[in-house]
Amino acid sequence: MSDTNEGIPMDNAEWQKIVNSIPVVCDITETTAEGAVRQVLASVFEKNGMPMDKLDGMVSTVISHSLGDIGFAAMHGFAILHGYVPGLEKLLVGIGVFRDGCSIDFNAIDGSRTHVFVVIVCSSPNHAGYRQFLARLCRCLISDDMASRLASVSTRNDLEALLSSH
Repeated sequence: MSDTNEGIPMDNAEWQKIVNSIPVVCDITETTAEGAVRQVLASVFEKNGMPMDKLDGMVSTVISHSLGDIGFAAMHGFAILHGYVPGLEKLLVGIGVFRDGCSIDFNAIDGSRTHVFVVIVCSSPNHAGYRQFLARLCRCLISDDMASRLASVSTRNDLEALLSSH
């Protein structure tokens, strides 16, 4: 599938549709990057009715794609990871937040520790809407104090309100 909307910004309705579907793990309990990704992806799998026996494979896919791809970003307390699953029809996103000052070292570009994980899964880098979503997400995340504001999210409604305002 090619992305025919590559240069067109994501409209508010499509952004809101994705934001409304994002499960949020408000208190990551894992102490490694792989564990944090697993915890976030488990919430994505659960919300979307995906078989849990595929979770370990997806975690490996996300870790390997993200660390081996220039598109991976970790800085300012955020890590944006992605994985591709051929045939996956929709864009899946999950967010996980470490609380109470907890974070992990995830080799961030700026040397910061990571306390917010965003995991994106789709069929390919050319999946319709993937680049537009990623661009809008990055614009949202670079706004002032977003890391601390996300760290204070404690409900789905909090997340929706925060991301919908951008």
